[in-house]
Amino acid sequence: MTLAAALALPTAALAGTAPTQPPQPAHGPGGSDYAHAGIRVHEGGTGADAFYVFEPSRPKPERAPLAVISHGYYEYSGYAQMEGLISHTVRRGSVVIYPRWQTGVAAPCPGPYFIEPCIDSEVTGIEGGIDWLRAKRSRVQPNLGRTSYFGFSFGGIITADIANRWRELGIPKPRAIFLDDPHDGGLAGAGEPALDDSLAGIPRSAKLECHSGAGGVLALDGPDESCNALFPLLGSIPQRNKDLVLTHSDLHGRPGLSSAHGVCAGGPNTPFGPPNAYDWNFCWKVWDGLRSCAHSGRDCEYALGAGRRHTSMGRWSDGVPITPLKVRNAASIRP
Repeated sequence: MTLAAALALPTAALAGTAPTQPPQPAHGPGGSDYAHAGIRVHEGGTGADAFYVFEPSRPKPERAPLAVISHGYYEYSGYAQMEGLISHTVRRGSVVIYPRWQTGVAAPCPGPYFIEPCIDSEVTGIEGGIDWLRAKRSRVQPNLGRTSYFGFSFGGIITADIANRWRELGIPKPRAIFLDDPHDGGLAGAGEPALDDSLAGIPRSAKLECHSGAGGVLALDGPDESCNALFPLLGSIPQRNKDLVLTHSDLHGRPGLSSAHGVCAGGPNTPFGPPNAYDWNFCWKVWDGLRSCAHSGRDCEYALGAGRRHTSMGRWSDGVPITPLKVRNAASIRP
């Protein structure tokens, strides 16, 4: 190698080290400019009807938007699966309800074979959390007119169904919805049969993003699953209010970024690992942007459309762009 070529190499390459992930942005959607330094946690209810409530504190607001975050299959206790997203959401100024909805492999529902008991438990958990918050004025009061829903995996199927039935179930109207690699497990057949046959009950005004990982459900169970099965059911929502998106694994640096099932799951106590650049530059960014867009008309470009603010995942420490988000507003999407 010539001296000129060596001088042109990034410092990391000269040192023989792999590029590193970008840090969390200091400002904006997905950023670390948190309004609250603390989180107050309450556990209520029993069994599959249990719930957690997370309130922002230090300082404690009198009133805050409500976010309902739903875990995926196989989390029978605790909230480790989505702890990173929960913490970010609360410290950004929302109160979070985390319905339990599952205590065993087939409790309360045997997966996609009969989803209704899990729907019932999800709704009971949401109602329990709201009632607990409203029981005392000293608790953060939920602004139900600003309610958003996030669902991972089987929790994404549950979230889509309850958002579709929100009127008959008596739960808050969905303003923003993020579905992360939704999947019913494929045990009852292809095409996510645990979904309602139509999702026309989801409000036209809702801002919705459905994410599939190139290494997730589409790779494991086939290209017509997950968001590719769900998105055609959203015909009542205008294209401007919804996107179908795909992440790819990027192993340019260390640690690498995986698009396997669970891109948006993670936290300090979960096998999904700690939050990484795909959390703050995709999951958290889009989640913040969807809610801001739905509530105030701001930050829409971070969550919808094919613009750079939505698709960019940041850069590795050597300046190489992380593989950007692929965006479509109609199914299907392919790696």
